[in-house]
Amino acid sequence: MAANLTKSSIVMFGGTLVSRILGFVRSPLLLGAAIGINYPAADAFDVANRLPNIIYMLIVGGVVNAVLVPAIVRATKESKDGGAAFINKLVTIAVVCLGVITALLTLAAPLIVKMFAATMEPQWYQLTVVFAFWCIPQVFFYGLYTVLGQILNARENFGPYMWAPALNNIVAITGLAAMLAIYGGAYEGTATDVSIWTADRVALLGGSATAGIASQALILLWPIRRLGIRLRPDFAWRGAGLGATAKASWWILLTMATSMIPTALISNLAADAKARAITQDLDVLGVAGNAAYSAAYAVYSLPISLIVVSIVTAMFTRLATHAADGKVEQVRATTSLTLRVIGSLMFLSSAGLVVLSLPAVRLLAASVSMTEVRAIAWVLTTMGLGLVGVGGMNVLTRVYYAYEDTRGAFLINLPVQGFGILLYLGCSQLPAQWVVAGIGVCMAITNFTAMFAMMWRLSKRTGGMDSARVFGTYLKLLIISLLTIAIGFALLRAFGPIGADLTLSGALARCLAVGPVMVLTYVGLMHLGRMEETAYLLKPVKMVAGKFRRS
Repeated sequence: MAANLTKSSIVMFGGTLVSRILGFVRSPLLLGAAIGINYPAADAFDVANRLPNIIYMLIVGGVVNAVLVPAIVRATKESKDGGAAFINKLVTIAVVCLGVITALLTLAAPLIVKMFAATMEPQWYQLTVVFAFWCIPQVFFYGLYTVLGQILNARENFGPYMWAPALNNIVAITGLAAMLAIYGGAYEGTATDVSIWTADRVALLGGSATAGIASQALILLWPIRRLGIRLRPDFAWRGAGLGATAKASWWILLTMATSMIPTALISNLAADAKARAITQDLDVLGVAGNAAYSAAYAVYSLPISLIVVSIVTAMFTRLATHAADGKVEQVRATTSLTLRVIGSLMFLSSAGLVVLSLPAVRLLAASVSMTEVRAIAWVLTTMGLGLVGVGGMNVLTRVYYAYEDTRGAFLINLPVQGFGILLYLGCSQLPAQWVVAGIGVCMAITNFTAMFAMMWRLSKRTGGMDSARVFGTYLKLLIISLLTIAIGFALLRAFGPIGADLTLSGALARCLAVGPVMVLTYVGLMHLGRMEETAYLLKPVKMVAGKFRRS
């Protein structure tokens, strides 16, 4: 099982890595050059372009990710046609529902923007609404992409789902390149002038973003056809086995609906920080807003996408199969191993973000000022503290979903979300320049709280989740991480003041010199501590090395 899991994870890792590299070229590099990062127009586009993803995950995405793989696995095992009829009915109902939902959401764009950017200044709010009309149709294509991707995942064909976003980024990069060629880059004289955002300029930026998501979804039709799955409309939904799936979906809908509150709150707090900076005559470039939050989140989510999602996606199909077969011991063993392996990688990633946030952001946001870089770096540092928690939370959520216990996942997360809202509200009292960094700290606290709560509840349900072994491993990794961070900062200090202005070459030199030493230190300390998880960390390296030796 471990070998297959590793192989599947490597395939997904490769696709996600390529997509993320292209994503960083797209944003913050090209987007920063075209409209800046901490300028008001950047915040307007960021809110509008994030809305489809947020809305999709709130309304549809959680349902799809939670219940489709177990449902498809069950239909494949129990039906005579290998689940073909179920899949056709599923895709048909998804297209119909997504089409209706997307049309209604697009019409409601002004109201939706108000929910997520009520604190934005009026002229920039209006621009956000215009961007939203172009971007909200992405909801349909996000939904189609996820439905088609989960069909592939249920057949353990993981690669296309992870590689398709690369096409999305290529299309969006083309749009940004065209925008730079036609309109030029962002600079202070025009970036704060809302009047430059003519209809054609908005259409090019918003339209290319939506075209990228559409291409990401439609490309998956090709690998599905290659698997022998012939998709055709099927409106005979009654008696198709979708009832159990729909019942499980209601609890996911409730979970997503309640999560809208902290999501909208974070967006409004970030918008308010920028509005306060303008009214208080602060240096706007030094105050992180929504675009800076998204830029930091893109780096923060890199280890989540490359490591957590790749491993968890490969693990989930097996976990769902074990749960369907009533094999509790296998569920427990798979969960424990996944938590420990992901934890090992997340502690290392967290240490890296804490030490190298400033040079990393300088490299990835090469087109923006050093003042903006510092603002983003502080947000990235605080977000990075919660990587271990979000990794564990992702694994444990999949255990609930493998048992199709969406109700349990909702009930355990509800008080955690309430706790998070209180923390976020406290950030409103911070000075404007520290609001979004404070949000990062709150995210970290909430992630760890959710992980511990879910572990406790699942242990009661399954008669134990190997908690002593998991948390014992985490304690060792914490100590190793602190030693690694200390060595990293010592090396960084040898280059000069840690917070000094950085050239691109200086930032690159710091990353290349400090990063590998931190990795070797971390893995070396794990080896000295005779930690079993070291072998799993080195397995992908050995597999790649073996392929080179045979070639």
